Amino acid sequence: MVRRKLVPVTRTTGLGPLPKMVIDAVGELVLQRAFQAHDIGFGAAEKTNLFVPHTAMLGIFERTARHVGARDFGLRVGERMPYPSYGPWAQYCGSAPTLGEAINRMCDAVHFQQAGAVVTLEREGGHAVLRHYAHTLNVPHRQHSDHLLFPLLHFARLYLGTEWRPAWFELNYPRDADAGEIESRLPAPVRFGTRAIGIAMPATALTAPRIAPDRAVTFAEIKSEDPVQFFNEPLRSIAALAMLRLMEGKTDIDGTAQLAGISARTLQRSLSDEGLSYRALLDHIRTRRAKQLLDQPGLTVTQVALALGYSEHANFTRAFTRWTGQSPLHSGCKTPRRGHGGPDTR
Repeated sequence: MVRRKLVPVTRTTGLGPLPKMVIDAVGELVLQRAFQAHDIGFGAAEKTNLFVPHTAMLGIFERTARHVGARDFGLRVGERMPYPSYGPWAQYCGSAPTLGEAINRMCDAVHFQQAGAVVTLEREGGHAVLRHYAHTLNVPHRQHSDHLLFPLLHFARLYLGTEWRPAWFELNYPRDADAGEIESRLPAPVRFGTRAIGIAMPATALTAPRIAPDRAVTFAEIKSEDPVQFFNEPLRSIAALAMLRLMEGKTDIDGTAQLAGISARTLQRSLSDEGLSYRALLDHIRTRRAKQLLDQPGLTVTQVALALGYSEHANFTRAFTRWTGQSPLHSGCKTPRRGHGGPDTR
């Protein structure tokens, strides 16, 4: 469908405590400028149901770390990210009865967190290595790679205990002059310059049971929580970026194409291949998002309209009525009628 490869998207939960840590260390202006440098609104950091380009995520980590002036900044961000930080998909993985089953779930469900990411479990001698193959996209990525190590460790310790230490860690960039700051903070040796970010454990550890069972989260739950669940790639990533800009009140196709790393003409052609226009895509996203917002107590129609990029609630009311056949004041159904609210892509 897309002749040129899209920039992959990743969920904003991957920022973890980074925004607060940056504000506490060097002030909010630094954080705002880091977001603006990638054409992303500052408010995206506060929403867990949005995706941003992976290049933007990498850039925000690198840029803010430079301002904070700490080589181990990314590592410290990850240290404060227990597994629930990543949302329902991580809770789904972490509610598996054994570590091996939890990793299998992670391999199958990682696309709910990052489009195109690959997680594998690979044998190396008597060890099993959990590896995350991230998109580097020829941009600096040390800080973002570092931040993944502690979440992997936290995840394994759900099954192996809080004092458990891995055989080694892996980082997907060459060792640099300041890498000692990273090595000194980790409870096991680090192998630099590997193909992935990883953590090694004895193969026998895979049968370890969950130490303190948590509420079971089903695959159906994480799928229903996914804001772009009704699309397949690469339309899913395009819809995610369109939603990001929509939440900022921006509806132009050029900005979405720029975030996706393709031309507006390529984006239009890609949508046309699926029988869609950009406006139809936005209408589809707005319909589903509007229904979610209208179900939330305390929100007025005006507030919902503004959240969806409308400056006048009357324009939103007319559009909503066109999409669903009823006024937002009387909206009770949760599924758009066939023929309204954009395409049925299931």
